[in-house]
Amino acid sequence: MDLTSLQKGQQAKVKGIKEGCPYEIKQRLLDLGFVHGAAIRIQNISPLGDPIAYEIHRTLICLRKEDALYVGIEIKEGNKDDK
Repeated sequence: MDLTSLQKGQQAKVKGIKEGCPYEIKQRLLDLGFVHGAAIRIQNISPLGDPIAYEIHRTLICLRKEDALYVGIEIKEGNKDDK
């Protein structure tokens, strides 16, 4: 499952960067904190749906869907909230 599968109100943990990710994008994602075990959730979605602002390590990071496809996640069950 990748980061584009996450819905607003859900929380997930980063499982890692998927194989096939270009080196430059992989390094940028790692530098931004998209590392194994990091908690992540959607903070805001732009009006046209792309990019999306994610909260990770108490920081907001906006990612385009084409980059979010490379981030593998595991959704935490039973954590849907009304934010």
